[in-house]
Amino acid sequence: MDRGTEPTFRPGAVARALAAIIALLVVGLAGFLVANDFAQINPASVTPVGLPTATTPTPAPPFLTDLGRDDLVSVVTVEAELENGAEESLGTGWIFDGAGDVITNAHVINGNDSLRVTDRSDHTHVARLVQSNASLDLAMLRVTGTMAGTALPINARALATVPASVITLASSRATGHADMTEETLIGLDASVPLAGSGIDAGQSAPQVYNDMLHLVGARIYQGNSGGPVIAASGQVIGIVTLASPSAAEAYAIPISRVLSDLRQWAALG
Repeated sequence: MDRGTEPTFRPGAVARALAAIIALLVVGLAGFLVANDFAQINPASVTPVGLPTATTPTPAPPFLTDLGRDDLVSVVTVEAELENGAEESLGTGWIFDGAGDVITNAHVINGNDSLRVTDRSDHTHVARLVQSNASLDLAMLRVTGTMAGTALPINARALATVPASVITLASSRATGHADMTEETLIGLDASVPLAGSGIDAGQSAPQVYNDMLHLVGARIYQGNSGGPVIAASGQVIGIVTLASPSAAEAYAIPISRVLSDLRQWAALG
């Protein structure tokens, strides 16, 4: 036999051929498993990837005027009249609780015999005096019948910082002017002597008001007496009591100072 024609045995070529065949088998097996939806994997053992949690945007605080419009439904007109009809006074009040109790100033009712409350739906109700305190210049009336509006929320904590934007609410029937004014609270513990101060408070008011909230801004009028001061939280922080007859300046009783008295009056009413 001619040795030049004998086949040559190459071990390296055989090994490469086997490797190629094994690779084709692995690829084919993988394709088989994919085509059969990974039937050998237990779905219960798979931990799903969590979707990102949607972030709820923090709502912007509503404007004070929007809060005021919502709260005006709970602001009322207080009318006090002697039995002989010779004298009548008008002031502002606001709904304190669900029992029909209304808060105003003592100098608004001024010991008058006949008391009426007119709500924002223009319904007039007979009211009786629950309690009055001239030194606090506060009075609570209880209304017969159902009034429009609900009790205003109250901030029972003492305020800590000034200046702060607030609004005052009033009965436009009592003031003859707007029922809402924007103010700046600039002081938390003002002492206001009435003698020679030029500030009108009515006949039965004390001679000195202590620890008062000091307001400046839009003009506040005599008929605002008894109206609530509303903070940016939408809660009552004070009760308007004094207003300058010539300047855009007023004072209010801090609700935190008198809230315990008001709650006691309501419980006894």
